[in-house]
Amino acid sequence: MLKGVLKLLVPILACTSLGFAQLPEKLIYNFNGQDGRTADSGLVADSQGNLYGTTFNGGPNAFGSVYELIPANAGTWREVVLYNFTGSDGAFPIASLTFDSQGNLYGTTQLGGLGVCSTSGGQNLGCGVVFKLVKTQTGWQESTVYEFQPGVNKGVIPAGGVIFDSTGNLYGTTWAPGVQGDYIFDRAGRSPQANTYWGCSLPGCGGTVYKLAPTQSGWQETDVYAFTGASDGSSSVANLVIDNAGNLYGTTPYGGGGNCQYGCGTVFEVNPASGTETVLHAFGGSDGGYPMGALTVDASGNFYSTTSTGGAHNKGNVFELMKSGQQWQATTLYDFTGSTGGASPNSGVIFDNNGNLYGAATEGGTNDVGTLYALVPNGGSWTQVVLHQFKAQSNDGQLPFGPPTLWHNWLIGATEGGGLHSEGAVYQVFR
Repeated sequence: MLKGVLKLLVPILACTSLGFAQLPEKLIYNFNGQDGRTADSGLVADSQGNLYGTTFNGGPNAFGSVYELIPANAGTWREVVLYNFTGSDGAFPIASLTFDSQGNLYGTTQLGGLGVCSTSGGQNLGCGVVFKLVKTQTGWQESTVYEFQPGVNKGVIPAGGVIFDSTGNLYGTTWAPGVQGDYIFDRAGRSPQANTYWGCSLPGCGGTVYKLAPTQSGWQETDVYAFTGASDGSSSVANLVIDNAGNLYGTTPYGGGGNCQYGCGTVFEVNPASGTETVLHAFGGSDGGYPMGALTVDASGNFYSTTSTGGAHNKGNVFELMKSGQQWQATTLYDFTGSTGGASPNSGVIFDNNGNLYGAATEGGTNDVGTLYALVPNGGSWTQVVLHQFKAQSNDGQLPFGPPTLWHNWLIGATEGGGLHSEGAVYQVFR
């Protein structure tokens, strides 16, 4: 069956363009299927340096898991499964987790909960949930924050994660419309389908930006904005970012126009107070297409991310979006070639303290199973340096979908496949 793609920064050592090279890499954990498989999400760290992530499927119920990696002696790590989804309480998590101020974890699953958005594997599965994990003396306790239900202009299938605003509200996006009776959404480039069951009659249309507000009787959901699939974009699959004024920013892989079949995607802004959306940039194909990664913001308020296709070689790119007056200008920092540099980055990029960008290309490279790369600023331009070529072998991961995380002097991330049991792995590359 088709798989969905969506799918505490710590200071790292100073580095310059002269200091980058192919770096030593090792696997710090190999998933075996029973503890999860297909690790698509990025990792997040708590204040003690423990790392947390999700697996898309696997576990005893085959619906995915939430796991913790705890640093142990001599550079080793210990894995603890915090929760295994059962299907009714959630299924197929793909997004990164988020901490609240109390150390609780929040995340999303694409399916599970109420409604029927898939009959995958002969089982009716709901339309996705937002969940919460609270640490207790006996382990982690899971609860459902919100269950999505289908309806006209109602969002379903939350592929992206959630973020908090300054007052404790949660915000996220939904993919909708999905494919009723088949499966969720698939990698960019494969044809999305229309489904009027969700008030959507065009292929690739739909999705929402939603708000969850805590109340005494539970969390209250509001659809802040519903995408139409036209020039405003469609089907966001990435985490949002929020500015000091509470405005939300994100990407959509479809809509917006351009020479892509369903539109080449957008970078958008939504004002939650007014419910209005502004397209900051619509991709045309030659400048990239199908952006699926989250945005990263620098100190000047410029945005950075990737497109998974399009660009000079139709293999995706890394772009910057800079505000000039009241307009936003998109600049390509690097076009992937599909060869040694990698191809089809499905996640965004992250900064270190020296202004270098890091990311993972899901495909391409010398073994065509992905690369780990850096982009180094160099006199007004950017130079790509490949830090690691993933290998199609049991001692390495394959197909890194999520972004790497900076952890002390290391880049740490997860892969969809590879590893000792061919079920995915967590890698560590020294910087």
